[in-house]
Amino acid sequence: MKSEKIILQDSSFPYVMESKLRTVTTINGKEYLYFAGTGYFQLQSNPEIIDEAVAAIRTYGIGSATSRTINGTTPLILKLEQRIADFFHTEDAAYLPSGYLSNLAGFQALEKMDIYDVIFIDENAHYSNISGALATGKKVVKFKHLDVKDLKIQIKKYLKKGRKPLIASDGLFPIWAEIPPVPEYLKIAEKYDGAVWVDDAHGVGILGENGRGVYDYFQLKSERLCMGATLSKAFGAYGGFICGDDRFIRTVKSGNVMTGTSSPPSAMVGAALRGLELVKNNSKFLKRLRSNALYLKAKLKESGIAVENNYLPIVTFSTGSSEKMQNIQRWLMEKGVHIQFVKYVGSGDDGVLRMVVSSAHSKEEIDFLVTSIVKQL
Repeated sequence: MKSEKIILQDSSFPYVMESKLRTVTTINGKEYLYFAGTGYFQLQSNPEIIDEAVAAIRTYGIGSATSRTINGTTPLILKLEQRIADFFHTEDAAYLPSGYLSNLAGFQALEKMDIYDVIFIDENAHYSNISGALATGKKVVKFKHLDVKDLKIQIKKYLKKGRKPLIASDGLFPIWAEIPPVPEYLKIAEKYDGAVWVDDAHGVGILGENGRGVYDYFQLKSERLCMGATLSKAFGAYGGFICGDDRFIRTVKSGNVMTGTSSPPSAMVGAALRGLELVKNNSKFLKRLRSNALYLKAKLKESGIAVENNYLPIVTFSTGSSEKMQNIQRWLMEKGVHIQFVKYVGSGDDGVLRMVVSSAHSKEEIDFLVTSIVKQL
């Protein structure tokens, strides 16, 4: 279907995607070699996922026009929650309308279960993590980014005797691709009879031997480890989820977030089911993603650009001023390459240039990206 010409463009959203997500994506009417976003496997355009989304709409309509607790639960949603629990090896799971809500729902459920008294949260945690923590009304204390020593200092300062901490963090920080020291957080939680909460939106699907996220990466298993995430990135669908033991998930499902929001659209449920299945049964996606990430970083290092030597698909760098980085981004776009200039939590005041390679990119496309960047630096 031919898209309508965009007459007016909102300056708050300068880039309008006019095609499916793919290695060559149409933005503002022009095709670009696309190295941005969070579609790590580019499953958002996978034909099988699209077909499942369409089939779900034909069977269940757009949505139920009610909450899960009234008449908004469909067999598809129940099946999806079981598949999520199976994927992450937990007793149960709760599916939510967005990943942003998973933190709010998780914090509220853990509070209701009397798991914690004070929340200690990484200062660079995602907005949804911060918002969810503040919404509980509990005391929220920020600790320095990834800093176990400062976390211990803040706990000694703000946690009274007999009180329990909830240590909260992203599972994979999306700007610099940093992995938090979760094993150390768990030791602290055990010492004070508390728990750890991870928003693993960027980690699920790509971290760990089985792609189950940061806990899989560290091979950790404990009743004190809690997590929420999203299906909108690696799994090519949409919606948030929380997984855990039966008691925790029952508390989530009876909480205000679940009872007060409309049931997720049918299309997204169908897409999520297929996306989970594809990631679970196709290890080639993860192998190709890691291979491409290592190849990109090796090429950048050969060109004199300092990068971390790991298999994570995010590459971020700063050249100093915002103006210079925006000029680099514009020059690359003139050459048909799209990377991100972004000011985001953890990027600093000047922002950063951020690239994301997917499992769908070819080595030739990666070579072109590196050659283009080197010409401008």
